[in-house]
Amino acid sequence: MRPAISSIGPEIFLSQGARLIAFTGAGGKTSLIRCLATHLETHLQRVITTTTTKIFPVPGAHTVLQDDAPDFAGRIRHALSSSLHIVVARRFDLASGKLIGLDKDTVTALHEAKLEATILVEADGAARKPLKAPASHEPVIPQGTDFCVGVMGLDAVSCRLVESNVHRHEIFSRITGLAPSHFVSPSHMTRLALAPDGLFKGCPVQCNRFVFLNKIDIPGGYGMAEEFSDMLTQNVQAADFQWVAGSTRFQRFTRIVRKTRKAWFLTCNELVCS
Repeated sequence: MRPAISSIGPEIFLSQGARLIAFTGAGGKTSLIRCLATHLETHLQRVITTTTTKIFPVPGAHTVLQDDAPDFAGRIRHALSSSLHIVVARRFDLASGKLIGLDKDTVTALHEAKLEATILVEADGAARKPLKAPASHEPVIPQGTDFCVGVMGLDAVSCRLVESNVHRHEIFSRITGLAPSHFVSPSHMTRLALAPDGLFKGCPVQCNRFVFLNKIDIPGGYGMAEEFSDMLTQNVQAADFQWVAGSTRFQRFTRIVRKTRKAWFLTCNELVCS
């Protein structure tokens, strides 16, 4: 049977009035954040991109640095009065070429300051790998986060569990039970998503959780995602999360829906981020 078709844009991550959204995991966080920021800006909504770790500067975006001058919140308000999308960080590190992130309490304070902007927070680092497990100090998720999006790259499926493929692979092994150098499967990635010390570690209790499986456009990507679909049907705990697969590269998204007998894909064939 062919899957049902439904148009899903990035608003799936922005629904229900979410104003503070944190992104964890690996395999496409930065690309997804930029996609959502562009969507908000295109729809004339104000957006702040920031981090509690480190990020590269966003080309062309107005950037406000906490260490530059006093009245941080005031300078942010002023920047938002003339720019729909701004980037906020503590300082710029010349050695790494990255923006050093804010303390998570500062992000919470900005959220509570009613800046009339959606705040997108990169709350995890992944060393540019498709999959990661968090160390004891990770991720750094601000209190008051409405949604947390945990990202995993489908290109990790069938890769060996070694550090070059999975950031903090020894922790991944402990959480999932997969022995080092063995092959990663959708089952192991699902265990990471559901584990208390896994993808959503430190997430506020009231926060809605999205699992985003990126890079569905790779060869065999839809087949890999269908394996997740089958597991959602069998796993009651997985129903507490929302599951989305897609491609930030081609800007297409697919919701994975759990049903009584079978979990079908609702596929978006539209270009959703211009």
